Amino acid sequence: MADGLFRRALNRLRAIIGLGALKQLRRASSRGRMAGLSTAVLSAASLTAGAQPAYPSRPVTMIVPYTAGGSSDYGARLMSGELGKRLGQTVIIENIAGAGGALGVQKLIRSNPDGFTLLYGSLSETVLVPMVNPSVNYKPDELLPVALTGTTPVAFIVKPDFPANNMDEFIALARRSPGKYTYGSPGIGTFQHVMAETVKSRTGIFIVHIPYRGGQNLVTDLLAGQIDIGVTGAPNVMPLLEAKRVKVLGVSSRARLSALKEVPSFGDSAALKGLDLQTWGMVFAPPGTPEPLVARINAAVNEVMQMPEMREARLKAGSELARPLSPAETRAFFLTERDTYRPIAARIKPE
Repeated sequence: MADGLFRRALNRLRAIIGLGALKQLRRASSRGRMAGLSTAVLSAASLTAGAQPAYPSRPVTMIVPYTAGGSSDYGARLMSGELGKRLGQTVIIENIAGAGGALGVQKLIRSNPDGFTLLYGSLSETVLVPMVNPSVNYKPDELLPVALTGTTPVAFIVKPDFPANNMDEFIALARRSPGKYTYGSPGIGTFQHVMAETVKSRTGIFIVHIPYRGGQNLVTDLLAGQIDIGVTGAPNVMPLLEAKRVKVLGVSSRARLSALKEVPSFGDSAALKGLDLQTWGMVFAPPGTPEPLVARINAAVNEVMQMPEMREARLKAGSELARPLSPAETRAFFLTERDTYRPIAARIKPE
C-alpha cells in the first residue's frame, strides 16, 4: 500500500513540476538518503514556485464509456478538436464500452491523476450504474467532476409503422398487452434504463428490458426489428428522424426541445405530466488530480462550450446548454444530482 501511495504522489508531483525534478526525486529515494530526498523536494518546490506547470506535454486521452456513434461519443467528439486547440495538444477519443459505461469509469479511476486521462461522462455511468449495480466496485464520490457541458432529455423512439404516435397511445397499448413489447437501453443502470423503469412504475405497464453496450447498438437493432422501443439520447435521434427512419413518441423533459418542436414532451402526456428528468454531459478527471490542472481543464472546456458554433451545434442535436460552472460549482452540481437520483435508483433492481 505504501508503494502505491508513493507512486501516486510521484505522479501528482510530475504533473505539477515536470519530469526533470521528478527524476531527481526518484534518484534520491532509490539511494535511500534523506539528504538527497530533501534536496529533491526543495528543487521541486523551487520549480513549482518559479514556473507554470508543464501541462500538457503530450496528447490527452478522453475516455467515452460507450461505443462510437452514440450521444456521449457525439458530445465528446464535438468538443475534442477545439479543446485540443486550447490545451495545445491533441485530445484523443478512446471508446471503452461495457457494463453500462462502468468499464470506462473504472479505467479513469485507475489512471494517473496527471491530467492526461479524462472521461466524458454522463449521469448514467457516474451516478446511476454504481447505485443500481454495486458489483462495478466504485462509487460516485470516487470521481472528480471538472466541467459541465450541457443537459439533454432522452427520447422514446420506434419504427415509423409502430401502432402509436405518442407516449399516451403507447402506454395504452402496453396496458392491453403486458410483456408484449421490448425496449432497449445502453445498459443496466443507465439513465435511459432508469427513465424507462420510472415510466413503467408510474403507469403500471410491463415492458421487457433489453440492455445494450451503447446507444448506437440499440438503434441498429430497433431498425432491424429486434426490439420495439429504443430509449436513447436526443442526439442519436436527429439524423434518424430527418431520414424518416424512426418516430419519436416523446422526450423526457417538461417542455419540448427547440430542435424537436414537433415531438411531444412528457409535459404533453396526460400519464406523464410533471415528470422532467434529463441527463447531462460532464468532463471528469481521476481522483487526486491537482487543483491547478482541474482549473485549467475547466476553463478550457467552458471556453469551448461557449463558442457560438458549439452552442448552435448542441442545440440542433437536442441538447440544452449549461452556464459555465467553476470546478467547485461543478462538484456541487454533481453531488446534488447524486442525492436527487439515489431514491430513484433504489427502486431499480439489478438484472
